[in-house]
Amino acid sequence: MSADSQWPLQQAVYGALIGDTALQGLLGNPARVFDHTPQGSAFPYLVIGEVSATPFDTKTEAGLDQSLTLHTWSRYRGLKETKTIMAAVADVLGGQSLAVSGHTLVLLRFEFATTVVDDDGLTRHGVQRFRALTQPTP
Repeated sequence: MSADSQWPLQQAVYGALIGDTALQGLLGNPARVFDHTPQGSAFPYLVIGEVSATPFDTKTEAGLDQSLTLHTWSRYRGLKETKTIMAAVADVLGGQSLAVSGHTLVLLRFEFATTVVDDDGLTRHGVQRFRALTQPTP
């Protein structure tokens, strides 16, 4: 079994996010969660973004250490909507053990969050990063 769990982890994160009723209340039902944002998408929405991955190997086990970045996009005046969505995302990813196909999720931990106003002056952008450690299921 390959130690590369990047796609299975993204599938697990996506499934958890779109299946959460709190996020559906904030992002629509089905929840607007993308890894490629369709042109003309309604705000707010969430994008599964960049991933960096490094080996997390021992002498006997292979694994992968990943940093997963999620982007929240909102046109709400002020940061309330962005921060509410980000809190719901942290609750979803911190509140359950995700089933990562072919792998064991050893750790999923929130690392940081930041919010900015885009150059257009209208769009609020929230960035969150989570760290995941996975190992192939024997």
